[in-house]
Amino acid sequence: MSSPDAAFVASLQARAEAFNRKLFGNRLPLANVRFLPSAAVRQLGSVRANADRSAFVMRVARLLEGPDGDRPVDGSRFNLRDEVLVHELVHVEQFISAPDEPPHGPWFRERMRAIGARPRACPTVQLAAPGRWLYRCPAGHEVTRLRRYGRRRVSCRRCDPRAYNPNHRLRLVGEITSAGGAE
Repeated sequence: MSSPDAAFVASLQARAEAFNRKLFGNRLPLANVRFLPSAAVRQLGSVRANADRSAFVMRVARLLEGPDGDRPVDGSRFNLRDEVLVHELVHVEQFISAPDEPPHGPWFRERMRAIGARPRACPTVQLAAPGRWLYRCPAGHEVTRLRRYGRRRVSCRRCDPRAYNPNHRLRLVGEITSAGGAE
């Protein structure tokens, strides 16, 4: 890991430890969480657990280490960087305390509200240039991506967030031009 990445990871770990003390009563097993920087520009954070939920890998977008991370988030007491980190820490708590609950279900939303964070992702935050490829589901939801999906079939996560559903399959509309439309 390069030096800037190491500094970013150290910062994330320090912030997570402070949040663990203040918000979670030191209940989170942060020694078992591996923090990694992510190059993603759309998904600002993610956390995955191993099969027995004893170890976790948390990824946080590198772009949050800059000034974008300091931006306020509507409906939250946290800035964007901390909002993403707290969101992922609540997922770690959920893996341990409520493993049978859906990832962004009622338990998760209530816990986020109790902490003072937004109970859902930040759809109003625009950090990067729009994606290059436009996809649309049968319900009309649009998804832009920097890269094409390729041969893999994917469905709209807004219509069915749990798994691939052929009734909500995303179809490529086209490449987005500089004028903002699809070709």
